[in-house]
Amino acid sequence: MKSIFLGAIALVSAAAAAPAFAADLPVKSMAPVAPAYNWNGWYIGGNAEVVWPGSQSVTGYSGGPGTAALFAPGGLPTSLTPGAGGYLGGAQIGYNWQASKIWLVGLEADIQGGGYKGNDSISSNPAIGPLTTSVEQHSDWFGTVRGRFGLLIAPDILFYGTGGFAYGQAEASQSTVATGASAASLASCPNTQPCAAASANSTRYGWAAGAGYEIMMHDTNWIIRAEYLYVDLGVQLLAAKTLAFAPPVTFTSSNQWRENMLRIGFNYRFGGPVVAKY
Repeated sequence: MKSIFLGAIALVSAAAAAPAFAADLPVKSMAPVAPAYNWNGWYIGGNAEVVWPGSQSVTGYSGGPGTAALFAPGGLPTSLTPGAGGYLGGAQIGYNWQASKIWLVGLEADIQGGGYKGNDSISSNPAIGPLTTSVEQHSDWFGTVRGRFGLLIAPDILFYGTGGFAYGQAEASQSTVATGASAASLASCPNTQPCAAASANSTRYGWAAGAGYEIMMHDTNWIIRAEYLYVDLGVQLLAAKTLAFAPPVTFTSSNQWRENMLRIGFNYRFGGPVVAKY
């Protein structure tokens, strides 16, 4: 009986000492798990950009039969460089599919407005008298619909390539007038001078391609981005007829719409926020 009693006392004493012993043991800390970034879903945002002409943004200028002498050295120019550029702003909407931890595909549409333009003018002195040749290019808006293919170089950082359809306003004008005369009033030109002017304003279609970089802000649905695009809306032809020749002669220009665009912007992604898991 005595031995049973002593054994019970020892058992109770060991149980009482166990918490103190456990408190003296080293505690293994749990390393935090990296935040889970979710790129899936719809997003909408805004941007601002600067535009400058592409390497081939020039206007080719030529005349009809019987004008070879006008384009001889010292005569009318065969090319001009309007150099259309400026600043734009706009908005974009898109959808992302995160295919894996590192790959993402998506589709985005944007519309930009604000206006960019450029012009060039050259004076010449052919045998028939001094002439001034001018061209101008102007656009108030354009847009794109593009696919995106991205690489997540970190859970919160995306690098992507993009390409697709582009469209936009293209307004161009040209004139060849006697120096000092106004293209808006061709009647001021002598009948012996090849005064001519033409203009066009249309919606053009082409393609766009580029690359971008996005960072998802931690614990929010906001994404910031920087993007470069090259937009090609093709060639816009103009034809201006002059009555100074018999038969009449037509001067033509081929206006190329190729632009570089660098933009910065932001997006808000609809869906669950980024939540750190520990």
